[in-house]
Amino acid sequence: MVTFVFVVVHLLPFFFQRKKYVCIKESEMFLKYFCFLLLFCGTFGSEKSKDDRCFCQLTGQIDDCFCDIETLEKFNNEQVFPILSELVKQDFFRYYKVNLFKQCKYFDGDIGLCENESCGVKICAEEDIPVGLRNGNFNKPTYDESQASDTECTKRTTLGDINGTLSNVTMDVLDSWDKHDDTTYQFCDIDDESSTNLYYIDLLANPERYTGYKGPMAWRIWKAIYEENCFSPDTMTRNINPIFGNVPVGKSGKHVQISSSDLQGMCLEKRIFYRVISGLHTSINTHLSAEYLFEDGWGEQHWGPNLAEFQRRFDPQQTKQEGPVRLKNLYLTYLLELRALSKATSYFTSEDFVLFTGNKKKDKKTKEMLTSLLDHTKNFPMHFDEGLMFKDKNAKLLKKEFVDRFLNVTRIIDCVTCEKCRLWGKLQTKGLGTALKILFSEKEIDGDGKPFRLVRQEVVSLVNGFARLSKSIKYLDMFHKMHVEQDKERKDEL
Repeated sequence: MVTFVFVVVHLLPFFFQRKKYVCIKESEMFLKYFCFLLLFCGTFGSEKSKDDRCFCQLTGQIDDCFCDIETLEKFNNEQVFPILSELVKQDFFRYYKVNLFKQCKYFDGDIGLCENESCGVKICAEEDIPVGLRNGNFNKPTYDESQASDTECTKRTTLGDINGTLSNVTMDVLDSWDKHDDTTYQFCDIDDESSTNLYYIDLLANPERYTGYKGPMAWRIWKAIYEENCFSPDTMTRNINPIFGNVPVGKSGKHVQISSSDLQGMCLEKRIFYRVISGLHTSINTHLSAEYLFEDGWGEQHWGPNLAEFQRRFDPQQTKQEGPVRLKNLYLTYLLELRALSKATSYFTSEDFVLFTGNKKKDKKTKEMLTSLLDHTKNFPMHFDEGLMFKDKNAKLLKKEFVDRFLNVTRIIDCVTCEKCRLWGKLQTKGLGTALKILFSEKEIDGDGKPFRLVRQEVVSLVNGFARLSKSIKYLDMFHKMHVEQDKERKDEL
């Protein structure tokens, strides 16, 4: 009887609120989820390890989606991660051109600079960059012009090619028109890759990992992101915060972080916004825990997984029960970016889309690897369904607010005072912004007529950002095994 009641309670939301789910559901998924609940209820009374409590909610349905975590983990770990981990090592995705020195618009970005050596970023010298990515070459097509006829050159010209017959002023005007036509909504600032303020960074030589950057200077970034940019529940009492404007504050005037229960007062779009940002935050924290900086008594440094740090960030008892919820939000962010890649498949696999580094053999291999990845994404049965969002009478205003708030998130990253943290923060927020651009722009990227374009910076950010999420899910499996092993060792000692 208890099992029956439990199953009914968990399936009722599917029947009566199924329009609120934003993942495309398949009929077999309903049966799979039903069977899972029966199995779960049958073992509900079994004792659970205390050290496994971080993972107690990482099972079953993902919030706001009819998608189960088990299927997603298997798909990522067995099909996506092996391809992605090799794809981001290819030159086109390895070298990222970025402006790391934009002015912070929110507070003094020079206060609290990270002085740890591991916070620094090594900028590439010109001779170390693939010839096709050097100044003046970064958008040229992948073919030998000396061996191509005029007809072939004309046929293979793309929107991103440099036309030397036009003046710089004319090209700037046309470029601005293209960017305006791309989308009504600007989720991220697009940097001009020909600008002298941008530098190439070798992402493999500057991996994302814990640098020692922590404390008030690090926390204020996420504080600004959550307070200034996340929607607040309509049911919450709101007061004026003199620093961040109209955001939730407690009686003492201090920040009140929105909890998972508060999200029930939000509409679908606002919940998705908060959970996607939370999922990105979770991914970053998972990487910092998995690549933690250890120092021995002699001052020697090395990086490796830190289970205690992971528990500090996600253990329910140390996070007021929010840790497991935040881990679950990672899967929603993953699904959103997965859907964006799948939706853009025809754009990325077209003959006009080139991954140019100047090495024809390597470029062909990279395109084949990207195509293989996209084939897998298209076959995934439980995609995020962006079509269910922004449907009511206030959709236009809500989408504009959604875009503006995310644009602010990307700009707040310029205030991070750890160079390496700023690099990976900018790359991952731009990757997420590119995914949102694909999903919610006015033009359909795979629709009729000329689709909007993506510049190289967006493509590199999208793929590397998704690779970070993919590796985070892989790291969760590693930490889970470490939990089990730790628990086993404790029992053996007893």
